[in-house]
Amino acid sequence: MIPRSFIILSTATLLLLFLAFISVSSDKRFPEYNRKPVIAFPLLNAEPSAVSRIIFANSSGKFAFHRNSDSIWVSAEKDDYPVLPKLIGRITTQLADMKRIEKKTRMKERLKTIGLENPSDPGSNAALVRLESSNGKVLAEAILGAQTSYKTTLASKGTFIRGVDDDQAWLASGTVDLPYHPDDWLDKRLIDIEPNSIQKLQLIGPNGETYLIARQKPDGQFLILTPTGLIKIDSDLQKTLTTGLSKLTFDDAFRVKKDGQKTKELNLLVSTFSGLKIDLTLWRDGETFLINLNTEVPLIDKTIVVHSKFKELNQRFHAWNYIISKWKVKKFLDPLRALQASSNKM
Repeated sequence: MIPRSFIILSTATLLLLFLAFISVSSDKRFPEYNRKPVIAFPLLNAEPSAVSRIIFANSSGKFAFHRNSDSIWVSAEKDDYPVLPKLIGRITTQLADMKRIEKKTRMKERLKTIGLENPSDPGSNAALVRLESSNGKVLAEAILGAQTSYKTTLASKGTFIRGVDDDQAWLASGTVDLPYHPDDWLDKRLIDIEPNSIQKLQLIGPNGETYLIARQKPDGQFLILTPTGLIKIDSDLQKTLTTGLSKLTFDDAFRVKKDGQKTKELNLLVSTFSGLKIDLTLWRDGETFLINLNTEVPLIDKTIVVHSKFKELNQRFHAWNYIISKWKVKKFLDPLRALQASSNKM
């Protein structure tokens, strides 16, 4: 026969364990594991192609990007200069695929430890992101914090997130590639011409001095026309001349203004074997170097070859000045100075 005291003690123990379980389950400080992950942004997940505007904010400021009437993504803070289309698509997809995995802290004093403090605070690592449709409907909005790794069958990398007006933090699956500075969202590609495709170059100095350089085949040696005839140019000079337009990018861009104090340093005319023509002008404004570009597509059978890429680039080139790094400037000015020095010796 079981002693009565043992029965009473066992009952009391079970009661205490039950009360402890209820206490822990209702205590918000304890993480609640979401065994069935849920879509973090269901509206975005249902229709990611509907995104027409992105608002991004961090400790450096607040920035907006939108799809213009030509369906090109542009930066409002940069006078509607185009941004990287692949970046917008990647951010949209990453947010649409994000799932809430596990509840974390909701204590304000602990949010900073996982990068979820106020994004506008000085030195904050958090970022606010908001995606809207063309009619202003919010498809996704959240504060994104630190990225982390975790063990699960769903994914190996995650991000701490919370709502804009909610202190409840969550661990979400996946990460989001958000550039910190708005300039890093811009499409900084200018032009990319393969060195072997260049057939002819004409360099015109600030005083009108002109140097014509050409070759007959893609892998041939460039010859320069001089008063004494055609002369082969140095191989290092040839390499510098032909690589200046290869993967050319800019540091910053601003709309063309008529009241500038810039001085012309060089005009470079380039022709390729396919018939493409490029007109590049290099300007100096104090310690800053700017370039303007224009391209012309060839005529084949009296029909303009439609190069949509160059057509779009020309529309962009006409309205903008591009600031380029000094090491890139050297690829244009060093050959000019070398040719000027050689000409003076003749």
